[in-house]
Amino acid sequence: MLALAALALLAATDPVFLGTAADFAILTKTGISTVPSSSITGNIGCSPIGDSGLTGFSLVADDATAGQFSRTTQVTGMAYAANFAVPTPSKLTTAISDLETAYTDAAGRTVSSGANLNVGAGSVAGETFTAGV
Repeated sequence: MLALAALALLAATDPVFLGTAADFAILTKTGISTVPSSSITGNIGCSPIGDSGLTGFSLVADDATAGQFSRTTQVTGMAYAANFAVPTPSKLTTAISDLETAYTDAAGRTVSSGANLNVGAGSVAGETFTAGV
């Protein structure tokens, strides 16, 4: 019985598997807005909305990949949208599905620590978090 309790505790602290959603710093179904002084490290993506959901970015299509992604000085990484060239739409569909699966997994877990609840009332700039839900 004690071994089962230990296994359950171990499982509760396992990281949430993000799948291909982990390839993105920001991934959304509805869009991403920015201001000129923004600085995002990592890829961004939106799907099923197209690049009209990427507002405030000065997007430049990457010619070397025939428009599979865009670049912008505000993102150290690439910007992806559902209406970019193949294989981007299917890549984003998979990433959004993985995101939804990860959310369902995380939402179904027991909170391991109250320390990670409502940190900074939603303003998390400059914060570093430990693993856990």
